[in-house]
Amino acid sequence: MTQSNGPDGSWSVRTVDGAEVRLRSGRVGLVSVDVTAPVIRGRLLVSPGGARLSLVLGLDRLRTGNFIMQAAARTLVTRHDARELSYEGAGPAAGSGWELSGDAVSGDITVALVLTVTPLGPPHTPLGEIEIVGSANVGTVHLPLPGLGTVEDFSFDVDARLALLPGHD
Repeated sequence: MTQSNGPDGSWSVRTVDGAEVRLRSGRVGLVSVDVTAPVIRGRLLVSPGGARLSLVLGLDRLRTGNFIMQAAARTLVTRHDARELSYEGAGPAAGSGWELSGDAVSGDITVALVLTVTPLGPPHTPLGEIEIVGSANVGTVHLPLPGLGTVEDFSFDVDARLALLPGHD
């Protein structure tokens, strides 16, 4: 018998205050990239066979901790026509959540991304919140920052805690 790790059904990701995904790189030279992007829309589908997650982030509204990184990040978004980042992933139950594999696509960039999605709250209660964690390697990236230029092995971590609403949009 397959474990579903929560009630079967469909949930919308709540897209109001705090519905953001954090993307954080390791050290790149003397700095690290730490960006948050708002969730525009999202859907979690849970079935006895596992789960499917779709998320769309507003990269054109991303925020960083300092204005230099903000300008560099926005330049990258514009350069790659990457106003939105779409993720579609699916996978089986794993531990107390799901291990989802899929692609994050934005503009002319596609990155394979594995996310662990964990329901938050007491077991056997309605699904109201999830935690999403994962990491990906983008490969070679040309950063528009003085002194950095090309980074050969750019990777980042994904971290989010998102509220869910039952049913359809």
